[in-house]
Amino acid sequence: MANLMKRISRRRFVKLGGATVALTVSKVSSAAAAGEADVIIIGAGSFGCNTAWHLHERGRKVLVLEAQDKPATQATHAGAGFVARWSAVHVPGWGKTEWEMQVYGINFYTRLAGDCGFDIGFAHCGACYIYRTAQGWERVQAGAARARSYGTQLEVLSAERAASVVSPINFKATKGILLDPDSIRVRAGDAIRCEAEHLGREGVTFRYNTRVLELVKAGGQVLGVKTNAGEFRAPSTVIAAGAWSRRLAESVGAKCPTQAKADTRYTTVPLGIPASLPVLLYNDAAIFYIRYERDGLLIGGEDRPVDSLNPPLAASIPKDGAYRVREELRQVEPAMPVLKHAEVDVVTSAVASYTRDQHFILDAVPGAKGLYVITGCQEAGITHGPALGKMMTELILDGHTQVDRSGFRLTRFNSSAAATPWPWMSRRHQIGAEA
Repeated sequence: MANLMKRISRRRFVKLGGATVALTVSKVSSAAAAGEADVIIIGAGSFGCNTAWHLHERGRKVLVLEAQDKPATQATHAGAGFVARWSAVHVPGWGKTEWEMQVYGINFYTRLAGDCGFDIGFAHCGACYIYRTAQGWERVQAGAARARSYGTQLEVLSAERAASVVSPINFKATKGILLDPDSIRVRAGDAIRCEAEHLGREGVTFRYNTRVLELVKAGGQVLGVKTNAGEFRAPSTVIAAGAWSRRLAESVGAKCPTQAKADTRYTTVPLGIPASLPVLLYNDAAIFYIRYERDGLLIGGEDRPVDSLNPPLAASIPKDGAYRVREELRQVEPAMPVLKHAEVDVVTSAVASYTRDQHFILDAVPGAKGLYVITGCQEAGITHGPALGKMMTELILDGHTQVDRSGFRLTRFNSSAAATPWPWMSRRHQIGAEA
């Protein structure tokens, strides 16, 4: 977006949750209420803001409705901000389609960090996959070979290279380490709030504290939404409400069987960690993700199922999950001795949404003309959000997407396999990580 070159001041960005947002809303909400938006987006998280970004880039008038008082307060706020080429090596079920989306995300945030004039925690740090068991190291080899065939530059670290690249790691306590040098990190909430602030300055309407009560439908067409602040109409409406998307989609008869899970991470006090530290993923016997954050570490490793039709807000999720992560983390202390001091400081939790097949949902809602849904973040909504926003824009405006989205359709849940029990209780028992 060319106008991103107009830098966002730190002072204005910091005010995003208060007066700045209120001013933006009051200036343009009356026009949006009169039906002058081309597209209504429900939700101002990663999926919602990235969809708004790409729609605005193509000249459409966009209204974003958010139930909370600012953007990126739920799953996006708790995102670890890893943006990497996860396909095959980290998530076996993700292939070339997801790989292309991941590359797009890396390039998108790299440009955003360079142009926005605000610290969003960006670093071109790389990512290391650490294996402490021979079984885990052997198991990843096929995925690593497939990832390389896509174009991921995976390096097997020697003891000497590991001492240089990941100095906090005790190489002798590992069975192998893979390095992807092209991965990046951002502070997830800051990156999406930066997008929202820029979009507001560019004329995209954001209405906060505006909760969608129901979809307005006539015949087989969705005309808009009814909210606690009144009714809003537009030719197209996008459900991008994270774990709350299922309930809205199913209110018009769509089958959208996502599973909601409460994810918890925490940051430590400063530990003298080098800012150059790659993102670390312990990915076999114990599943943890760890990265640098303000001289300390950001650590995650727990998710727990919650009510998928009535998920809790982030602020109401108990913080005890962080302390369970802290205790479980002790098993990897031999491989990373600094973790002996990784006590809990700040805890962040939120609800993410998943699908049984680990693929996203991005589709027009059958039987509800003008309605679209984008959900099922798989804890990877930051990495894939830019590409998914672009794809949703293409679907609305062009009727098709440049990237193959056949695996993201709602109709895939119509088969008998969609009724089978979930094969795992915790996603991290299978593949791990938050992106």
